This record gives sequence, C-alpha cells and structure tokens, in this order.
Amino acid sequence: MTLFIFGFGLVLLPILFRLALKLRLGIPMLYAILILTVFHGWYQAHTALADGIFFAMVGLAALSWVVTLLRRLWDLPEDWREERAMADLLAYRVRQARATGEYAIGTEGL
Repeated sequence: MTLFIFGFGLVLLPILFRLALKLRLGIPMLYAILILTVFHGWYQAHTALADGIFFAMVGLAALSWVVTLLRRLWDLPEDWREERAMADLLAYRVRQARATGEYAIGTEGL
C-alpha cells in the first residue's frame, strides 16, 4: 500500500510542477524548496524574513494574475467592436453584391 501511494505521488509530481509553472509559481516553489533544504540553517535563524520573502513572491504572482485578467477584460470590448465592424463590412459587401447581381463576395480585409 505504501509503495502504491509513493508511486502515485511520483506520477502526480510532474503534473503539480507543470501547474505551478502555469500559475507563475515556479520561482516561489524553487525558493521554498531551496530554503527548506539547502538554506535550512539560515531559515531557522531568520524565519520571519524568509517567510516574508516567500509571501512577497506569491503576492507578486497573484498580482500578475490580476494584471493579466484586467488586460484580457480590457481587450474584450475592443475585440467585440472589431468583430462587429467586420460583420458589418461583410453584410455591406453582401448587399452590394446582391444589388449588382453578383454571386461572389470579396473577403479581403476581413
């Protein structure tokens, strides 16, 4: 049973690493691993500072999520207006083609 849990953990580990990198938590994760292994003595002597640095890194990652979300929300109306303008241009070209009796419509610039 222990071997099964250990094996499952090893399978799950790369997925968690990929998820952490996707969420921009790679540097805080690397910092946490290094602090708890390589710099353990320094961490024990400066716990408040080390924790503050870690929380600042996670806070910056969260701030980057907010900035990304705001940029996407800011671009959403612009994309919608652009799509609407292209649809209006296509409708104009269809009306123009019908008026002249043509069956082909030019889609350049759409």
